[in-house]
Amino acid sequence: MKNIIKKLDTLFPVINIYHLNLPFYSQIILFCVFFVAFYLLGYLLPLDSIFGFDWINVFSIKRLPPFYTPWSVTVVSFLNWPALIGLTLAATALASIKRSKNPFSSVFVFLSLPLVWVIFLGQLDGLVLLGLLGLPWLTPLALLKPQISIFAFGAKKSFIIACLLWLIISFIIWGFWPNTMFNINAFHPEGRYVNDIAIGWIGMIIAFPLMWLSRGDMDMLMLSGAFMVPHLMPYNLLPLTPAVARLSPFKAFLAFLLSWLPFSANWIGNNGWWLGWIFVIYLWVSLAYDRYKLLIDHWFEQKKTRSSFGSS
Repeated sequence: MKNIIKKLDTLFPVINIYHLNLPFYSQIILFCVFFVAFYLLGYLLPLDSIFGFDWINVFSIKRLPPFYTPWSVTVVSFLNWPALIGLTLAATALASIKRSKNPFSSVFVFLSLPLVWVIFLGQLDGLVLLGLLGLPWLTPLALLKPQISIFAFGAKKSFIIACLLWLIISFIIWGFWPNTMFNINAFHPEGRYVNDIAIGWIGMIIAFPLMWLSRGDMDMLMLSGAFMVPHLMPYNLLPLTPAVARLSPFKAFLAFLLSWLPFSANWIGNNGWWLGWIFVIYLWVSLAYDRYKLLIDHWFEQKKTRSSFGSS
């Protein structure tokens, strides 16, 4: 039994991704303050041909495509445009502040393409981020769009249990809905979208080794899992974008710039969308370096010592 527990501890090491450990009631108060402020901001972002295309044409009329989870319609029915903006920005703010070692790093989260794009479209990825903040209790929100967030559940045993319980409940209510989500034709009835940068299941070759090195870290697990999802738009990366706040201001600034590389498709063609992977790789490597810094420094020191002996 002890050996089994030790093996589980290896799979679920305790990794604290939050630099600011606020009491629960403080987080609730802070989130409410952010929500009210950003809710009012939502009234200043008019729904027109520029803002809220997906909200106007998909969510506000409650006719969601088949690749959304079946409970998404229920969640959306409780929202209006300002509430969507308020929840998205409040969740981003709280997630970034909790992770941030420097307030300037949090600023670059708000300037990054995934958040700007989600607000521009009026998408639901901010609700997914809110669900991740409230795990395991907000599991249904975290799984509204599970292609990235599903990997965050691997950080803790309690998260996995909550995920499995909700999946069982959802299968009882709506049947085996993942069958539709994993059908690529459901995603692309008119052909693959040019800004879909998913590698697909072949990406498991990359994802699994990275996930092993990412054990216990919600952000690193989502970055790793991104390599093996069947459908991925650059704005779907919003749930993991607050990880930028964990970097130093200079590294966060570089991450912010790299996040906008897919926008280059407007000038260099459709291949520009695939430059979004540079942001994912850079962010994972930066977090991995901070996590394994002592081991990496020790390895370089040993290599330097061996080179010195070799030259003498």
